[in-house]
Amino acid sequence: MRKVSIDDALRLFDADRDTPWEEIRSLYRKQVRSAHPDLRNDEDKDDLIVSLNAAYATLVEATENGKRPLPVQKSNAKAEPEANSVVRFSGTGDTFGRIFDLSHDVGDVIYVSEDDGLIQVLIDAGKRSESVLLIQIDGSKQPVQVLFTLELQSGDQPINLIDLVKKFGEFEPV
Repeated sequence: MRKVSIDDALRLFDADRDTPWEEIRSLYRKQVRSAHPDLRNDEDKDDLIVSLNAAYATLVEATENGKRPLPVQKSNAKAEPEANSVVRFSGTGDTFGRIFDLSHDVGDVIYVSEDDGLIQVLIDAGKRSESVLLIQIDGSKQPVQVLFTLELQSGDQPINLIDLVKKFGEFEPV
């Protein structure tokens, strides 16, 4: 069974990190009952049951069966050698939404806060390294400013930040 991320598990239950454990448990039970193969003749629901069970197992493990709150995504990583920050300027529109969508093409989105303008993306470069890309979006003024910071999590060969940010479009380094 494929491991489900905490955010994906919460999304499946239409919950967030602030949802009380009892409510998450209730949402899980309700969805499992509605999709249970003994109560339905729909074979597609079998896949949903597997997904629900995997998502719930992730949340049970992360909270020790509701005894602790869901962990807040923290980074205890050291900065990459010669890591740069890059600011990208864009026009009007939903900059956060566009960057959020493009983030999924770069790696696994592990944290999102639209209110704070933050997106964290885990980038797995195989045996070479694993890094976290922190994207900070300031839409309070025009032009919108986007700060990209890359932190090396493991390995010894950092990813080139400039090449990575090019996947998001044109940018101006600072």
